[in-house]
Amino acid sequence: MNTDTPFDDGGPAFPVSDPQSSHATAMAASLHIEDPTERERAYILARAAAVIGMSMRDYFAKGAMEATLASETAMEQVGNQATKKITPFAIVARMAYRMADEMLKARSA
Repeated sequence: MNTDTPFDDGGPAFPVSDPQSSHATAMAASLHIEDPTERERAYILARAAAVIGMSMRDYFAKGAMEATLASETAMEQVGNQATKKITPFAIVARMAYRMADEMLKARSA
């Protein structure tokens, strides 16, 4: 579960199980950091991110967003809802995450 969200985000969609890949990613992220404590911190954060991968919620939202953007009818409706303060892309992003949340609910039912 992602600790940035107050609910279950579905867990990792594409976790990296290859320790060499996650190590290489973490090394690259910490390579040019001089301070040993900061270098270790950067390594740990980068390795954790590489191992966890994208959440299922993000993956579902990505699919919903792509489908919405590909639909002329949906984008016409989005355009009708847009204002100066709320852009069409903000509307699509919010819709995508609402759809993703519903998909997670349906998945756990």
